Amino acid sequence: MFYQTIPSPQTVPSANVDRREAARASTVLLIGKVNDGMNDNACLVLNLSEYGLMARMSFTPAVGQALEIELRGLPRCTAHVRWVNGMKAGMQFVEKQNLEPVFCQTSDDGQIARAPRFDVTLDAVVRLSGRQFKAKISNISPGGVRLEANVAVEPGQTGQILLPGHQICLFGTVRWVEGNAFGMHFSTPLPLGNLRDCLEG
Repeated sequence: MFYQTIPSPQTVPSANVDRREAARASTVLLIGKVNDGMNDNACLVLNLSEYGLMARMSFTPAVGQALEIELRGLPRCTAHVRWVNGMKAGMQFVEKQNLEPVFCQTSDDGQIARAPRFDVTLDAVVRLSGRQFKAKISNISPGGVRLEANVAVEPGQTGQILLPGHQICLFGTVRWVEGNAFGMHFSTPLPLGNLRDCLEG
């Protein structure tokens, strides 16, 4: 049962709960993508088991609501909200999940495991190697961002990304360039609050 692995804040499991089952819940701090059927939202997963998770949400879901969840190493799957306490919620997966890929640094094809990406349309100001220019952000994740600009950039360059409308300043390194598009990896992960602000436009 879900409450055996991720207890509700109002519920204390009885003494006869299978402790081996409860021990399967792992404390994690992972940014996830949550779709409520209309929009993609961000959440911070705090506890995770094969059967469900507890997360701090960027919106308030309803008990019983079905959500689509996506995490690094965990493909999009369906979960139902079992309890809500403030901005925290407990969710139960419709199907038992394999968590081994979640805790691996690389995927099955040998690529670096990455957090979910969020499609956005944001204006940015980029500072690289003493130059400053305007760019468009087309997707963002806790680890990096995809930008487009009519300016030549090179992999390995380091600099800043400014989001004037959100008063956010990010530091990162150019990892790849493809035509007018380029990707930058953040020096430190983007906090949930800043990611939420970006998704809200």
